[in-house]
Amino acid sequence: MNTIISKNQRYLPHTLDTRYHAVKTYRSGYSIAFVIRRYKISKASLMR
Repeated sequence: MNTIISKNQRYLPHTLDTRYHAVKTYRSGYSIAFVIRRYKISKASLMR
C-alpha cells in the first residue's frame, strides 16, 4: 500500500470501516485499552 502523505497531513486517517468496527467493539463492552490496541488508533480518535 503506497500512500503519499502531504506535509500538512499529520496522520493517516482511519477508514470508515475501521471507525465503525472500533466503536461497535467499544459499545459492546470491551475496554478502551483493548479497542485502541486492536485497531491501532488513539484514545482521542475513539472518543471522537
